Amino acid sequence: METLAKKLNGFSLEGISNTVSAIQQNPEIAKFELRAKNKWITGGHNRSNIQGFYGACQEDTSRVVPFVYDNDEPPILLGENKGANPAEVILHGLLGCMTTSMMLLASAHGIEVSSVSSSVEADFDLQGFLGLDPSIEKGSQQIRVEFEVEGVTEEQKQELLSLAKQSPVYNTILNPTDVRVEIK
Repeated sequence: METLAKKLNGFSLEGISNTVSAIQQNPEIAKFELRAKNKWITGGHNRSNIQGFYGACQEDTSRVVPFVYDNDEPPILLGENKGANPAEVILHGLLGCMTTSMMLLASAHGIEVSSVSSSVEADFDLQGFLGLDPSIEKGSQQIRVEFEVEGVTEEQKQELLSLAKQSPVYNTILNPTDVRVEIK
């Protein structure tokens, strides 16, 4: 068995243990506020900056330079391909969060994994968005996620799938979330 000073799947086992212990002693440490800012440029092109957040009972200052993400639409959706469209960005976030959740929790459970890859598909019908058919959902009608995992047993694959479903982004999409929108 690996000691706590070791890494498993790229995660520090000591770091996982220390984080869990700290949260057990002070549940406030587990509360985070994530933030993003966005500015419209032209047409479907807009840009988001992500830098600071609040977590572990303090404001994070580790990001000296913000992450910058351009969003746009393909020409068929009246854009200029200056970035992925926002729905694709959500799919990217879903895969990223489910993969990270799976691997972090697998490490905490002592499951070593050789390889993980994933893909996602989402169905949209623009008739709902455009108000042409009120019976059609404005968002995605279905999202399909598929993982390929190597180096584990079939039983462990099922456990890993369950761990991936603990992803905060998966659960944000799956469960209704209070979203407040206003114009200042």
